[in-house]
Amino acid sequence: GTRGPGESKLETDRRHIKRRIAYLEEALREMDETRSIQRSARRSSGIPQIAIAGYTNVGKSTLLNHLTHANILSEDKLFATLDPTTRRLKLPTAGEVVLTDTVGFIQHLPHHLVEAFKSTLDEVVLADLILIILDASNPEVDHQLSVTEQILSALYAKRKAEPRPMLYVFNKCDRVEKKMLPLLTPRADTVYISAVTGEGIDTLIARIEKAVSECKKEVVFKFPNAFGGGYLNRLYKTSTVVSCDYASDGMLIRVIADEKIRSMYKEFLVEKGGN
Repeated sequence: GTRGPGESKLETDRRHIKRRIAYLEEALREMDETRSIQRSARRSSGIPQIAIAGYTNVGKSTLLNHLTHANILSEDKLFATLDPTTRRLKLPTAGEVVLTDTVGFIQHLPHHLVEAFKSTLDEVVLADLILIILDASNPEVDHQLSVTEQILSALYAKRKAEPRPMLYVFNKCDRVEKKMLPLLTPRADTVYISAVTGEGIDTLIARIEKAVSECKKEVVFKFPNAFGGGYLNRLYKTSTVVSCDYASDGMLIRVIADEKIRSMYKEFLVEKGGN
């Protein structure tokens, strides 16, 4: 609005800034609420959730673009990804997973920015698997890995969450001499890739598939015939359906499913070989 009687330009600017801050805070609250609803819907679907995390400007958005052929903003800019971007990826044998690109981490993340990043940070803490993306060509890669792990540890502690399984992905390996790659920070679960050239992407997908499959077990569900078709369709999307048998008292579906699916349908779970 216009300046009031006796109000200086500085006071007017302060009033406008306060109004702008209030507007942005409300927008953040609405975004967080929307993200929470979307996240709950994705988790209730039973599809494994994978978060792409790491230091800023290591190629997270470029990797998501390559994996899912999406057209996501990918630029050398701090906090280019504020609102988490989510895409689906169909694995060769383990079914679908959901990939979420998240905000780039930096050292000493200012406290007042944490609220702005709440929705994207929650995606990391609640994921079934975290891909830690690192820039293999950056001389500070060890430091960036340390900062990333420190931030994740702080997030787990703050939200009283259990640490999630992680896969370390060294990106931009096309810029590094092959003989130098083994000298990078050693981790048991490590993959070397180039999101630009596609080098190592098949290996990464195989490792993701392995990580997703490791928590799966073969079980049998017995659903009422009236609703069996709907459950079967959902299981085809989230699990590996081994067999399906129809009986007068229900539909028996044998699947290889993860803990999330087994828990979701536990009331329909029957002992192996039982009725």
